[in-house]
Amino acid sequence: MAETSERVTVRIPQDLIEKLRQIQESKSTATISDTIREALERYVEVNLPPPNITKVVVDLSRQDNRQLEEFVREGGSVSVDDAVRSAVREYIRTRVEQLNQTSSRPRREGEPVAASGESPSP
Repeated sequence: MAETSERVTVRIPQDLIEKLRQIQESKSTATISDTIREALERYVEVNLPPPNITKVVVDLSRQDNRQLEEFVREGGSVSVDDAVRSAVREYIRTRVEQLNQTSSRPRREGEPVAASGESPSP
């Protein structure tokens, strides 16, 4: 965080304050201000990514998230974000290879030719 900061006053509905307190407790954040600051940093990160990056937000089940966190703790990746990025890259690479294999197979006699970007009908 920057060494200097500016005080900003904002009204927050009570139900949102309660949710923020739950997050503070679960993450063991020192103060509610720290929790709000972390939330704002994440909001800015998602809404103003670097120009060469597109942010994607993915909802995972608790079980999947726990497994990812365990994978990171065991040294399988440097972070959950990195593990997800790697998994997406591998998935895309595999799917592109599969598509290239099916599109490069010889066409059977009488089989329709698909227009560019279309799959042939069965």
